[in-house]
Amino acid sequence: MKRITLNNPSLKKLSKAAAKLRNQESKILHFTGNMWGIGARLSDRTSIGEIIRLKHRIKNGMVALIPDISWFEENDMNVPPRLYRLMQQYYPGNVSFTFQTDQDRFEHISVDGKTAFRVPSDPLLRQFIQALGEPIVSTSINYSGLPAEEDIDHIECNYSSWFDFALYPDKNSINREPSASTLIEYIINEIDKEETLNCIREGSVPFHEIKKSFAMPMVMFVCTANICRSPIAEKLFRQKVVEEQLAIDTDSSGLMQGGHLISLSSMQLLMERGILEAQEHVSKQITPEMVDSSWLVLTMEVRQRDILRESYPQHRRKILTLNEITGYDGDVEDPYGSDKPRYQETFEIIEDRLNILIDMIKNEEILI
Repeated sequence: MKRITLNNPSLKKLSKAAAKLRNQESKILHFTGNMWGIGARLSDRTSIGEIIRLKHRIKNGMVALIPDISWFEENDMNVPPRLYRLMQQYYPGNVSFTFQTDQDRFEHISVDGKTAFRVPSDPLLRQFIQALGEPIVSTSINYSGLPAEEDIDHIECNYSSWFDFALYPDKNSINREPSASTLIEYIINEIDKEETLNCIREGSVPFHEIKKSFAMPMVMFVCTANICRSPIAEKLFRQKVVEEQLAIDTDSSGLMQGGHLISLSSMQLLMERGILEAQEHVSKQITPEMVDSSWLVLTMEVRQRDILRESYPQHRRKILTLNEITGYDGDVEDPYGSDKPRYQETFEIIEDRLNILIDMIKNEEILI
């Protein structure tokens, strides 16, 4: 069969190629956003078997690449709520999640009844998977036991017989420092229903960070200077989380350089609620690590949201305004420089939104 090659194609060309591949067996060369991989459609068991044979693998376990985590609901798959929340934090990205599935169509890529899934970083690949209408089963390009091949020229020279279809993204989007995904296993004890994670393979995302996020997902509140609105939101939210006995961590930060004390009126309002640690607050500037480690990043203004989304495009879906996530439009206005009654108005607006957010978390209604 003649090889098909697409170089950063238009959506029209991509859809046309996907329609053709739905009706034929093909081994697919693709870039996940972090590494080159070889795979096939989930239903193409012949090509998957050939890949396993070419790699000299013993186990059949491979990762199913999906276009979005909403794919699970669309395909009537039940994901444990705590695991789904963890997925929300790390997709699209370089973490693969392995858990028990109840659908026979995954048996040929599963190990001990568990299947690994990942939403890849590369947007072109996600579009292609969406157009195919089913996951791409993916694995590294290498012989079993040897390091994964990272150089595309070397792959084309030495592994050209391994694939029938090649999808190349924009060259500028190819990561010059390839990295394997971190592969984690979700485990639930059927007796006491205790949920834990096991690290099968440590990749670019440290397992200790994933484990921490699984235990206590982080909600990060952001404003301009981290001295008025975001400290109010974070410290009041923390109080409510404790009262509701929710396993949620909280923090706050600003767009500006930190090192400043909380505004006097913000501190007074919080202390009137019994939140005495407000007087110890010192502002800090948000960092890439803070964004990475947060489940939700909630800004006070649309402008702040858009600045962060531009700075961290891979995390744009989890960067929202506090109003936006709770069903309101507009901004939570900055009371800086105003009198205490104005701060009180802002405090009450924030508290109203936080009450809604608490209910959404309790009812597992956060969709990002």
